[in-house]
Amino acid sequence: MVDTARKYVFDFDSTLTRVEALDVLAEMTLEGKSNREEIINKIQDITNLGIDGDISFTESLERRIKLLNAHKDDLKPLVEELRQKISKSIATNKEFFEKYSDDIYVISCGFKEFIDPIVKEYNIPSERVFANTFKFDDQGNIIGFDEKNVLSHHNGKIECLKRMNLEGEVQVIGDGYSDYVMREAGIAHKFFAYTENVHREKATNKADHITPNMDEFLFVNDLPRNLSYPKNRIKILLLENVHPVAFDNLSEDGFSVELVKHSLSEEELIKKIKGVHVLGIRSKTQVNQKVLDAADKLLVVGAF
Repeated sequence: MVDTARKYVFDFDSTLTRVEALDVLAEMTLEGKSNREEIINKIQDITNLGIDGDISFTESLERRIKLLNAHKDDLKPLVEELRQKISKSIATNKEFFEKYSDDIYVISCGFKEFIDPIVKEYNIPSERVFANTFKFDDQGNIIGFDEKNVLSHHNGKIECLKRMNLEGEVQVIGDGYSDYVMREAGIAHKFFAYTENVHREKATNKADHITPNMDEFLFVNDLPRNLSYPKNRIKILLLENVHPVAFDNLSEDGFSVELVKHSLSEEELIKKIKGVHVLGIRSKTQVNQKVLDAADKLLVVGAF
C-alpha cells in the first residue's frame, strides 16, 4: 500500500504574513484623515470578532469594507507593503514551500487580489489559493465582495475544504478559531495554532499542536527546514537581574527565555535547571556538581 502524501492548508493573514492585510489597507487609505486611528481601531476590533467566531464572517467583511474607503489603485501598493511583512520564519523556510508546493494550499477569508501575488513568490499558484474577491464600481472603488463565494459566509472555510476533496492527511496551519473549525468539522486531521505573530486563546486551546514559528511545524512533521532544531525548544534561564535587553533580544530571536531577578539557592537551582539548555548567571550563583548532575539538558553556562 502506497502512503498518500500530506496536504498542508495555510491561512494567510497573521500566518504567512505578520499582519492582517485589511488593517494595513486601512492604514494606507485613511492616511491624513482626522479620525484615522478611530476607524483603524474599529476595523481591528471587527477583524478579531470575526476571527474568533464572535460575529459571522459575512458581517465582519461588510462592516470592514464600508469603513475602508479603498480603491483598486490601492491594491498594488498594498501588495508591495505585504511583501515586506512576510512572517520571519516563513521567509527563512521558503525552500519548503518551493519543494512541497504541489501539496500546499491557501484558504483565506482575505482577498485573492492581494494574496495571489504574494504566495506566487513561494511557488503557490492561483489555482491553489482559495479566497474572496472584491467588487468594484465603475470608478474602481471597492464597494463589496462576491457574496456567492463560500468564504464570504460564516464557517465558509469548512465548505471550501469539503469541496476541495483532498486526499491524504490534511493539516491546517492558522492563527484563528476560524481555521480550527475545519478540524472540528472532521475534514482536517490536525490543526496547528500558529502563534508567531498573534496568540489567540480560542485557537490555541483547541489546537493539536501550538507552533510558535514555521521551524516548529516543520520539526514536528520531520520536514526539511532552515534550522535543525527550533529555537523555541531551546530554554534559557537568566538569573540575578541580567539586563532586560538580553531577555528582549533572545526572546525576539525565538528562544524560550525565563528571567529571574535574584540568585537561587542550591535547592532552588536544582529544581529550576531541569530542561534548561542555557544558564546565564552573575557572581552570586553557585553552579556546583549537584546542580550539574540535575542539569539534564544543559549545554552552556554564561557569566555576565
